[in-house]
This record gives sequence, C-alpha cells and structure tokens, in this order.
Amino acid sequence: MSGQWWQVLFAGSFAGAATLAGMSMVLACETWSRRYSAVLVSFSAGVLLGVGVLHILPEAMEMTTRAPFFILLAFILFYFFEHHLLIHAGHEEQHHVNLEIADCHDGCCLRPHPMGWVAFVGMGLHSLIDGVIIGTSFEVSQDLGLLAALGVIAHEVPEGIAMVAILLHYGWQRRRAIQLTAFVALATPGAAFLTFAMVNNLSEPLLGDLLATAGGSFIYIAASDLIPESHRSRGLSATLALCGGILLAWLAGHLAH
Repeated sequence: MSGQWWQVLFAGSFAGAATLAGMSMVLACETWSRRYSAVLVSFSAGVLLGVGVLHILPEAMEMTTRAPFFILLAFILFYFFEHHLLIHAGHEEQHHVNLEIADCHDGCCLRPHPMGWVAFVGMGLHSLIDGVIIGTSFEVSQDLGLLAALGVIAHEVPEGIAMVAILLHYGWQRRRAIQLTAFVALATPGAAFLTFAMVNNLSEPLLGDLLATAGGSFIYIAASDLIPESHRSRGLSATLALCGGILLAWLAGHLAH
C-alpha cells in the first residue's frame, strides 16, 4: 500500500478512536452519569443540535439544492420508523427510563426503548459520511485530507459522548451500548478507505443529500425525544447542559476550521 493509503487509514482510524474516547468518558464516570441522567441527555441534545444545525446542514446546503427536501424526508422517515414500526406496545412504560436500567440482568428490566435504534442509524450514517469526506479530501490533496480529518475528529468526541449516553438513558445494557457505539466508530475508517478507492463514483450532490439526511436525523432525535426527556430535570441544570452541548459543537467546528 502506498503512503497515501496509510494516511487515509490512519486519519479515519483516529476519527473512529475519537468516538470511542467520548464513549469512554461517559463510562468512566458511570456513577455520575446515572445521577445526572437527564442533564447528560440535555447535553447530548445540545451536541446533536449544534453539529446538525451549525455544521452538517450548512455543508449540505452548499453541495445540493435538494438539502431542504432531504432534511424534511429524514424527519418523516424517522417519525414513521419510531411511531409505526417500533413503538407499538408499551411506549409509555418504556419511555421514562434511567441509566441504571442498563446494568440490570437479562429478563429483569424493561425492553430497551427503540429510540436507541433511531439514534444508532443517525449516528452511523453520519460516521459513514465522515469517512466519505476524509477519503474524498485525500483524493484531492494530502493537505485537504488532513484538514478534513481534523474537522471530523473535533466533533467525534462529543458525538461519542452523545451516542453512549442516549443508549444508556433509553435502557440499553452497557455491553450493547458499547457494541453499537463501536460499530459507529468503525464506520468512519471503513468508509474513508472504501471511498478513497472509488471516490470518482460519488458526486457532490449525492454527498450533500446524505449529509442533509444525517443532519435531519440529528435534529429529529434531539427535538422529538431528548429535549422532552430533559424536562425531567428541574432548575437551570438541563438548560445549561443543552447550551453547553451546543457551545461544544460550535467550538469543535470553529477550532477545526
């Protein structure tokens, strides 16, 4: 393999490792995470809103004029996915869960809330697109590839925090949350490597469509489920956490640029 192939693989792997680093931060402070579950969910909502609105959607709008359509399509698809396909029975019983549920043994806790799958699909799609961006940028030039990788790495840490926090909050077991977050992390280097091999087959408008879909899914998850859940926290803590998540997403993108 040539040196540029190794650079693509290294940059993509480093971005995936950043997602795992964010996950590890939550798991290392597990007791604190349980105690401040609603606050952590508010922070996760802020991260998703910040990344989606401030970074993903503007990029998508520059790539394709169809971006607003795919944003709306993402809302409709995820609403249908959540409302009609997954949550037929026991929605109210499963909705208000706590991080502590993730530690119970098989058969002794509520079935994990399907919103975790929605989050997994949205995060996974975005990680794939991050890999595509890295692979495409390295095809243009080494410098552009390194800058693109820096931008991806900057927001992968907060997204890793958000991913595992969402899964644990919605009743997913710790081991399963780690597995799904690891899949999301691995999607970035895998997509980067494959994209670099066949980058000429991917048009900019198509990439913009995928970005808009990922951005719409982020906003949907934050607005439809996470923010309502955050209202369980009394006082200013949830509001400050939401604003902190948005600020972190903005700072990550600002430093990357």
